[in-house]
Amino acid sequence: ERYYDNKKKGVEKRVYLATDEPAVVTDLRNKYPDYTFLTDSATVTAASDASFASRYSADIHVGIITDIQLLLSCEFVVCTLSSNICRLVYEVQSSRMWNVSDTFHSADIAYNYE
Repeated sequence: ERYYDNKKKGVEKRVYLATDEPAVVTDLRNKYPDYTFLTDSATVTAASDASFASRYSADIHVGIITDIQLLLSCEFVVCTLSSNICRLVYEVQSSRMWNVSDTFHSADIAYNYE
């Protein structure tokens, strides 16, 4: 919301959602009806399949590369840095701009060790 608060009024709220959990797409569309969630549903469905053969198929690799390219073209990225894809997007964006922290936010939960 804070990101869109800084935008002009009337800007369509669009979010590219890269996930391997189909339930997340449905949940977010229900929770935030004024947002348009863009996703590759074929890749989400294939990636959620737990079988070894489908996990490492050419279609999945194309989907991952597509997710990376689309995340790199986003104005603002929110993801978990515990994800390899997120870390890759962060590193590539870091090489493109001086201060990536203005366009990137980690959704990871801080771990506390006692």
